[in-house]
Amino acid sequence: MGLTNTSNRTSKIVTIVRGRFTIRLPEGVDDPNAVERTLEKGANAGKVIKELQYTGIEGLIKSSYVDESDFGTNFVTELEDDEGARFKLQIPLDSQFFGQYAKRMPNIDKSKPLFLGIGYDRERERHFLYAKQNGDKVLMNFTKENPNDMPPPTKKTVKGKEVWNWEEQENFLYEVAMDFSESAVDKVKETFNAVEKDEIPF
Repeated sequence: MGLTNTSNRTSKIVTIVRGRFTIRLPEGVDDPNAVERTLEKGANAGKVIKELQYTGIEGLIKSSYVDESDFGTNFVTELEDDEGARFKLQIPLDSQFFGQYAKRMPNIDKSKPLFLGIGYDRERERHFLYAKQNGDKVLMNFTKENPNDMPPPTKKTVKGKEVWNWEEQENFLYEVAMDFSESAVDKVKETFNAVEKDEIPF
């Protein structure tokens, strides 16, 4: 199954909410496994919605791309599970999860199923994204100890205070994701014969 800890449904949009892979149910649709959540921002603030939550998602990568909308810019990965169901995982470009994903992209074999999970770092008190293939962890290709040309963050002064500037690193990882996406798209076309902070976290 593509999503772990409950059964999947039809083709779905998957987002990350409060440390879980999440599918929002349409209005009027119920599910015994659904969890209620009150929206806190935007025009629908205060509205109660129902969602399915998962600890992991797995499938073959069929495509990936950047999607821009009024709600922000996401990196979208379309996965197909072993039953043929498809899921579009949306990760905001400005999130820590995108950086943790992008740093692993050169080590991801797109010919094999990819498992993405979310763990919790108790020491730093925050969630993190990890990846596995064939039961083995997919390691980051870019780390603090071995940056492999990834620019480190720099410090700059803003209103008299020193802050970390991540712009160069973020642009670098964006280009890594673009290279990954191009190869992912090429793989899909071939398959279907289609026609045209306080410390530096790593």
